Amino acid sequence: MEFSVLDVAKGLVPLKPFEQRDLRTLSEDELATALEVAGRLARLADVPGVMLAAEIQRRSKDKPGGGMARRRGHRNATGMVAKQRGGSAGQAHDAIATGGLFGSGDDGDRGGDDAGSGGQGGAGSGSGSGGAGGQAPRFPHVAAAVKAGDLSAAQAALLIDTLEAMDGAGEEVERALVAKALKLSLADLRKACLALRARWDQDRWQEREKRQRGERYLALTENADGMVRISGLLDPASAAPIKTWVDAQVKAAFRQRREEGLGAAPAGEAGRIRVDALVDLARHGMRCDQPGSGVSTEVVIRIDHDALRTGVGIGSCDAIGTPLSAGQTRRLAVDMKVLPIVLGGGSQVLDVGYARRFFTPAQRHALAERDGGCAFCHAPVAWCDAHHIAWWKLDSGPTDLSNGVLLCTRCHHRIHDDGWQVRATATEVWFIPPASVDPQRRPRQGGKAALHIDLTGTAGPPR
Repeated sequence: MEFSVLDVAKGLVPLKPFEQRDLRTLSEDELATALEVAGRLARLADVPGVMLAAEIQRRSKDKPGGGMARRRGHRNATGMVAKQRGGSAGQAHDAIATGGLFGSGDDGDRGGDDAGSGGQGGAGSGSGSGGAGGQAPRFPHVAAAVKAGDLSAAQAALLIDTLEAMDGAGEEVERALVAKALKLSLADLRKACLALRARWDQDRWQEREKRQRGERYLALTENADGMVRISGLLDPASAAPIKTWVDAQVKAAFRQRREEGLGAAPAGEAGRIRVDALVDLARHGMRCDQPGSGVSTEVVIRIDHDALRTGVGIGSCDAIGTPLSAGQTRRLAVDMKVLPIVLGGGSQVLDVGYARRFFTPAQRHALAERDGGCAFCHAPVAWCDAHHIAWWKLDSGPTDLSNGVLLCTRCHHRIHDDGWQVRATATEVWFIPPASVDPQRRPRQGGKAALHIDLTGTAGPPR
């Protein structure tokens, strides 16, 4: 395994025009270009670092006398790499995994001397090393994108972790993942990879759900000052009703502030609202013969009709980003406070033309199915409102799916204030940037489709 600094030197060239310029004098286009170039340069400059991290891992794992890292005063290679890179253990784990793409030695180490610590974004379970001696890397498309400066160590480690979890995934799957990674933020890429893993091996996903349910817990600890700290872990199915309820109270409280002209909420207000919501919920439970207080809401789950009938497939819940197995979704649907949306039924009239000013609950659920939350930034459904693309009053815009879009408050203002255009059908939504953002005004796909990784034409999971 060896590296060259030539690519790093080449990456400096596009940044030269900005050298010694007062950044305050740059136009927005110049500033955006400089940031993009600097980001690529940072990723190129990190290639030697991740290769060195993988080599330190090789020299530290299962070696006589504790290996290189322990001889130099560190618990393991992850600790040594984290210290020298000035980052977290998760970031060091990602660097080790990514460096292993290029061959980390003669023993096929897979970068994980302290397995279980996890990498940033859930990566770090292995590097997929191709070994030394010029052997082709196990994931050549990921390795090529890293070497070209297209992917960061965090993105690469997430793709490695995803591909290793997908037994039998071939080169086409890897290529599809890399293509999606080039378009998405790290946070959105995590969502896309999680959904892909759930679809790939549904039996393993159900095992995962069972394990997580066994690991759920809640602890309340009182400190010396009398404050009580709440800590715990919830499996997705347990978290769904709680998160749905709490998010609805936060959204309603912030909307009330806007309507009353109270301005921006003070720091930490959302956290205090969540506490009050849980307290109200507990009080209602203690006097359940009385009506509760607060904003009513419902847990919305979505599942294909065939999956609901057979119990085989993957469903989802608007409150959480984690996919649910068909069995888990069916169990949730038994609760009368949970609204199951069965896809493909077609029993609801979703297009009501000009007859109504506001979108119906059925339409909002259909928009949530298409958009998955904020169609622009992918914020949760609970944070969003259904908006008319062509305004109902000003532009005679109809109240139907092709004229509707789910947007969070911030993105709603951004769309209108910055000159973005929205185009939608009943199944897709696209955002057209203003010329100041993209002179060619190339449409950007939004909604769920932006996060979907298409495996059409691939071999599919082993059976």
